[in-house]
Amino acid sequence: ETVFSKRKQMVIVGVLGKSNEAHCNKLVEFGMLNIQPNLEDIAVSDGRVKFYFRTEGDTLFLHFDSTFDNFVMLKLAEEMMSANVSHPSAHFINFNSTIRTRYARVLLFALQVCHVLILVETSVTFDLSYLSLFKSLKIIREKYVLKFLPEMLKNAGVGSFMGKECRLASPRLIFLLSLPETLQKPSKEDIQALEVKLEDFITKTLRNEFIITNNSAMSLFSIPKGKQFVFYTQTKEQCKNTIKDMMMMLSVCFDDPSQTAIISKRNEALMNKLKPYEFIGFPDFKVKLDHSEKRSNSRSILDLVQMLVIETLEPIFDEEFTGVKHRTKCGMTLPTIGHWYEMFQFMYQLFIENPAKSCYNDFEPEYKSYLENFHALVDIEEQLFREVGEQGLELAMLKYNEMLPMHYSSSYHESKYQDALHLLGQYARGPQLKPCVEKLKGYCDSIWISGKQQCEYPSLRGNPCLMGKHKSLDASDHSSGVIYVSSCNCGRIQGHREDPYTIRQANYEFYQIMAKSCSNCNRLEHVQFPVFEPSTSDFRAAEFINKNLSNLMTFESTGRTESDVNNINLYRSARDSPFLSSSERSQNCFTNFSFNTVSYDGPDRTCDGAQAKDRNEELYKKDWALNHKTNTEEMVGIENCNIDKNRTTDSKNQKDEMMFKVSVAEKMTAIALDPEPRFDSVKHPSTTEYLPGMLHAASPAGLLPRFPSWSLVCLGSSSIYTHNTGLPEHVQSGFLSGSNYLLPWDVNVRLEHAQSWAASYEKIRLRKKTNLHSSKSFERNNSFTLKIFIGVEYECLRGHRFIMKSPDSILRSATEIARDSGSNVVFNDMPIYFPCPCRNAINNTAQLMRVHIITPKAPVNVIIDPKVKIFQNNMQSSFTFNTGVAQSIKLTQSSYWILRLPFVYEGDTGPLEPPPEVNPNSAVIHGVLMAGMYGIRENELNEESLLGS
Repeated sequence: ETVFSKRKQMVIVGVLGKSNEAHCNKLVEFGMLNIQPNLEDIAVSDGRVKFYFRTEGDTLFLHFDSTFDNFVMLKLAEEMMSANVSHPSAHFINFNSTIRTRYARVLLFALQVCHVLILVETSVTFDLSYLSLFKSLKIIREKYVLKFLPEMLKNAGVGSFMGKECRLASPRLIFLLSLPETLQKPSKEDIQALEVKLEDFITKTLRNEFIITNNSAMSLFSIPKGKQFVFYTQTKEQCKNTIKDMMMMLSVCFDDPSQTAIISKRNEALMNKLKPYEFIGFPDFKVKLDHSEKRSNSRSILDLVQMLVIETLEPIFDEEFTGVKHRTKCGMTLPTIGHWYEMFQFMYQLFIENPAKSCYNDFEPEYKSYLENFHALVDIEEQLFREVGEQGLELAMLKYNEMLPMHYSSSYHESKYQDALHLLGQYARGPQLKPCVEKLKGYCDSIWISGKQQCEYPSLRGNPCLMGKHKSLDASDHSSGVIYVSSCNCGRIQGHREDPYTIRQANYEFYQIMAKSCSNCNRLEHVQFPVFEPSTSDFRAAEFINKNLSNLMTFESTGRTESDVNNINLYRSARDSPFLSSSERSQNCFTNFSFNTVSYDGPDRTCDGAQAKDRNEELYKKDWALNHKTNTEEMVGIENCNIDKNRTTDSKNQKDEMMFKVSVAEKMTAIALDPEPRFDSVKHPSTTEYLPGMLHAASPAGLLPRFPSWSLVCLGSSSIYTHNTGLPEHVQSGFLSGSNYLLPWDVNVRLEHAQSWAASYEKIRLRKKTNLHSSKSFERNNSFTLKIFIGVEYECLRGHRFIMKSPDSILRSATEIARDSGSNVVFNDMPIYFPCPCRNAINNTAQLMRVHIITPKAPVNVIIDPKVKIFQNNMQSSFTFNTGVAQSIKLTQSSYWILRLPFVYEGDTGPLEPPPEVNPNSAVIHGVLMAGMYGIRENELNEESLLGS
């Protein structure tokens, strides 16, 4: 109040810049502020201004706290991170932009209200980042401040003394820098030489950037011509000893006259014990030392400031760099301190307080424009980042559009986007990077979605559909563009097949199409496997819950479509139990064997309900009779035995002997004792619901698939195959060289009633032939050896076919075939998938597709019961698929049979994709053809069978 009530004119000196102290003290070198940070009660804040008045001179010091002070900057960083908890690590560019903008506001305000401004630097060099601030503030002052400030000052009734420039003067700028701490203190001459060099550099730089000119009105500030305006201070002189200062304060307290003599003496004695050297603990003014020499050699920034203050108060003020000899005090104003303070308060509100508000709608248009555009003009880095970001975004968009196909997948889209993003990253920087990335992502997605998105519906082999995004009710409408090579059911010809999308395409339709091109398939004898036969047009897929997987089995969960079921309304019959034992499932599966040449008509045929019921009952009766007869009449036992040396040549290679113990008396007794079966208590196969997947061990009883996934055909007589030449190309095409041989399996059998068979066999032979042949050899020994040829065939997606000689090795030559080599594949689980020896690096996994069986010329039948087990989740779960036939399939004598396995396997949860890569040593972990598939059964003793043999 004492200072501001005076009407004396004063020179305003502002101190602004950087500091490292907690209290932002930049006046330490002036010898005015010696208060330590721990004694500071008021926390620092951005934009705070402190006034310091020196009674020795007509000078008022304004100490500005700004964001360039380290502790103000730290406080601002803490506030920004606490305000954004979700992203505490704010981008450095945004933070730097904020502190630069706030500092620029304080700097512009200081240039408006000060005669002299001192910029404090904590380093030894000039901060070149000031150049961009100076240029921005020069533009802002000329474009905005000079438009709104005169009118607002006039309306407020303050600052009339400032004139049209709206400032006290073109302020003089002094740069205060700090020398680094060194062991050797630099001399006064060295410091002065450094100051002169820096002054020349700053002058040249500011003039080149047109920040200062010869016209003071057009300059943001001015620098003295031919006079010092750079001052270096030494850090050691600036740093104060905190402990010493505290002791000085204590000494003043002890020197208080109000204390009693006893207390004073006691304190003085205590201080004498504590002082490390003489005169410590006493104020400096009590120490009588000669400082005249020290003062004469000292350098003080205060002296430089005082010299500028004196020049300011002189009538002639050398403000410009022109060559005019006599200059008046033009543009220089020295108001009274009271009027100046009124103007200061008003301008502080305009330049410091109002910009902190969130809304500027209440202000005048010119002033509002200044507030809104200040940040954009000051933060040139943000403008730079925005421009380079826009350039990089444009190039990235062009990069994405390069050579785009008509339709492409999400992986290709992501690859193109990553390439464009990499290009954008070479340009975009700073806070504009994230918005540019979002724009690029939106642009690339919009291009892909609007007409170029690929369908990508996966096939049963995992290949995506190449067609454009489309809605399809039928999975067969999709196409992956992948073509495979596969053989027909009999293996005679090979053809191209499209990548299947339904089980029907994979396991049935392709082979039906191939049968039209093959000369053998339609005329060969084949086994018709049990399929669903609807009794009405309103049939549907069954809905059931799998006990093992706890999964609701519908056509939706398996990827099936409405066209496959013809009716979406699925239901579950409450009276049908889906969980039966294996024996119950065997009794409830019906088989209608048809050894004829009529082709399969398909599952879409319908018949009258009564006819279907009668036919099912008839099939069931026949099947029950067959089961009953098989269980009581024919008992097959396999045992290892030693064969007589006169009948065999090598006992090591003869592993199995089939013994048939069939007694007529036992047959009659068994048949007589068994009661008549009760057909009403047995579940018939459904004629209204079909199994939506493939038949496997856990499938509900009474449900059959709509089409067969297996095929069993008879090529003809066993003479088709010659073991010396193997399978000829015109009979079986596509086999790799040396791998077209079947493996012999020697089976030793002994018939319990071989003598009666031999007699009947000899009687019929004598009737047909004139030559006599004694059957005494059969009467002497009823044991003999059967030779069966077995071939487990694999086929890769390129059509390469080969035979496996063991579960882990491929047959590559006929020389590798030893006697009884077939035992290796008969009594072992054969892997479903195995690497193909072809050179195809992609999709070289072959699959077990066929089993070749050549039955012997003997009064026995080879029976087969194929079961395929597919493993999932590292063998933790599995599906065991079967043909649906209740009993083992009996093959005719002296014939060449081929069993074709499914191309794709489907469980209750959908198709089971084959492994992309298979290790030969661990191929069985993916799936196996289970051992125990083959067996021997004695033939009916009749004339037809004997003639056929």
